[in-house]
Amino acid sequence: MAAFRPPLVDSSRIRALAVAHLDNAGISRLKLLPQHKVSSAGSKGATMSLSVGMLFSVDDHVNSVPELDATVGDLRAVPDMSAVALLDEQRGLAWAPADIRSLDGSPHSTCQRSLLAAVDARARQAGLDFLVGFEIEFTLFTGTKAAPVLAHTGPGYGMLPFLELESWHLDLLDALAIAGVPAEQLHPEYGPGQLELSLAPRPAVRAVDDYVLARQVITRVSQAHGLLVSFAPVPVVGAIANGCHVHLSATRDGRPVFHDPGQPTGFSPEAGHLVAGVLEHLDEGVALLGGSTLSFERLRPHNWAGAYVCWGTGNREAAVRYMPGAAGFGGEQSNIEIKCVDPAANQYLAVAALMGSALDGLDRRLPLPAEVQVEPGTLGEAERAAGRVRPFPPDLGAALQLLAGSPFFAELLGPVLHSSYCAVRQHDWETFGTRPPADVAAAVRWRF
Repeated sequence: MAAFRPPLVDSSRIRALAVAHLDNAGISRLKLLPQHKVSSAGSKGATMSLSVGMLFSVDDHVNSVPELDATVGDLRAVPDMSAVALLDEQRGLAWAPADIRSLDGSPHSTCQRSLLAAVDARARQAGLDFLVGFEIEFTLFTGTKAAPVLAHTGPGYGMLPFLELESWHLDLLDALAIAGVPAEQLHPEYGPGQLELSLAPRPAVRAVDDYVLARQVITRVSQAHGLLVSFAPVPVVGAIANGCHVHLSATRDGRPVFHDPGQPTGFSPEAGHLVAGVLEHLDEGVALLGGSTLSFERLRPHNWAGAYVCWGTGNREAAVRYMPGAAGFGGEQSNIEIKCVDPAANQYLAVAALMGSALDGLDRRLPLPAEVQVEPGTLGEAERAAGRVRPFPPDLGAALQLLAGSPFFAELLGPVLHSSYCAVRQHDWETFGTRPPADVAAAVRWRF
């Protein structure tokens, strides 16, 4: 599939540039530059404190780690001007993703976007070209933040909720096209008030840029229609949770590694090593794939959230779902879907974790566990052991213990990013871990 490229934005049309980065709490933070600063933005960037850059938690608590002093020193948020997108043509409001740099101009050790670029470069050095696609689930409300009401009552995937929100759907598709976001599909999802947007596969960094930008566009269009939107993993306890499924595909010398009809699995032995690597590190890395207390309310069996570490063709209860593609189109459509990811994650880190794990599986030639072709919870103990099928840690606290003690992720992220990420998410657990889930949902519903 040809890579989607947004139209280049004429800088003379930009009256204000939102320079944005995604922090360790999974929240997009920004600096707004006026028109006279736009021409130099790509070289000078905008001032950023260490706290705003990587030490804020979801409730804006400022954390500290031994490697960083949140009160001393500055960074630069430098926008990638090749990824500038228009949010509002009439008013000249534009957006750009930022890399976090030290004052000497080098990538800062905590820059999540630079980390993903480095992992992607490592893959290319190994001869692999990855593409990444996202399915973004979110929930729409009417009413007020203090008294929200779900914007539709279903039926799931139904024509009725589309018709009730028809102008919102059409305006969103228009706004995504203007911003250069490669939308592939938009529809009412299974849960009341829930919608899903699917994005076309792109190279890793640009794919996550698309994801972050899409969330801003969704929010702006929703506000224009008098609607509220939440990307929280569990915006309403008892309702369907929001995931953010990540699709990975790869080619070597132009040939898809996840499509080999001659193999029993349907994909090449090389792809088997990649899948094995993802599975090998899912337990210790799951706090990077969501990272909020509510993430583990979502990550339960029977939620189609991929609550078991295993893989299976088309299996929606497996954390890694192999999708072979339609007959005759497997070469361009085949991929793996990682279902245990949710919108509370920093997706630059989530994708870096998944790609880094896959590459580790390839480097070590890890054997692929047996495929699971039933709901994993129905397997007996011996069957689970044979396929290395296991549930995820029960809560964020347990998941963070695994992540903090993981040599693999300490090396992949580097010590400063590893430490600061764990500190940010640990505050989430200590603040919300003992509170009733409904109280937590109300507290963070509008943060994501």
